[in-house]
Amino acid sequence: MRRLTSGGGWAAISYTLRMARRVGWRQLWRALNTRNACKTCALGMGGQAGGMRNELGHWPEVCKKSLQAMVADMQQGLRPEFFERFSIAELQRLSPRELEWCGRLSSPLYAGPGDTHYRAVSWDEAFDRLVEQFRRQAPNETFFYASGRSSNEAGFLLQLFARLLGTNFVNNCSYYCHQASGVGLSSTLGTGTATVTLEDVEQADLFVLLGGNPASNHPRLMRTLMSLRRRGGQVIVINPVKELGLVNFSVPSDLRSLLLGSPIASLYLQPHIGGDIPLLLGMSKVLLDRGLVAREFIANSTEGFDDFARSVA
Repeated sequence: MRRLTSGGGWAAISYTLRMARRVGWRQLWRALNTRNACKTCALGMGGQAGGMRNELGHWPEVCKKSLQAMVADMQQGLRPEFFERFSIAELQRLSPRELEWCGRLSSPLYAGPGDTHYRAVSWDEAFDRLVEQFRRQAPNETFFYASGRSSNEAGFLLQLFARLLGTNFVNNCSYYCHQASGVGLSSTLGTGTATVTLEDVEQADLFVLLGGNPASNHPRLMRTLMSLRRRGGQVIVINPVKELGLVNFSVPSDLRSLLLGSPIASLYLQPHIGGDIPLLLGMSKVLLDRGLVAREFIANSTEGFDDFARSVA
């Protein structure tokens, strides 16, 4: 087996081709060019400008994670015979990936007490059963939970339905994913969301990547990091694990990068697990001791800096 020297590249292209064969080239091409948002990460998919563009209008911008999500939604619907063949116990033994590639749910399913198999039911029966359950419960005994992979419109309708029913017990899986970071960011930056835009990164000379692996989870950011390195900028990666894609990445939409690869990390720090906070405190101490802090910015834009400085002295 040939040893890989970079992330992305031909392997990503091969994956894209396999995904296209699952649903058909024409159908996938139409989906990629629709006016829509990406279902898998925070980078835009063109929005009303059309698909495969980032927030700055660059084309083509697409990643295999977005393709996988699209292809999963474009599969044929599962027929009732599937649930007659496979029991609930057998379905429970499948991995999430295996379940996803079985096909798309195209009708409501029901399993009563003691049933060993799901069975497809009509929408009328499904709605009747829902109404029956809602009538049994007081509104303050209900809880509505939405998926981060659903659309904003679906999330809006779900919370509206919950309030019409008489409850404000509404949540989203994104809350559990990001609430901890939201609290931390709010207490330090004053906002629970990021303060950086893609345009900011395009103008940056230094990018510090801590606690993430965009080569795997947000591949389209790698083109931006490639461009930063090409114009002489620096990328510092802090990660206990040496991720191949953060060392060198082949951007499929850039011929030079695809053929030769692109260096990403100019400095790769590998603290022990749990060593990130001591590392950051140590870096802060060096900056303070050497007088390399932006005093005017600190005075105008921060609170409690003197207490922090004393804590790391």
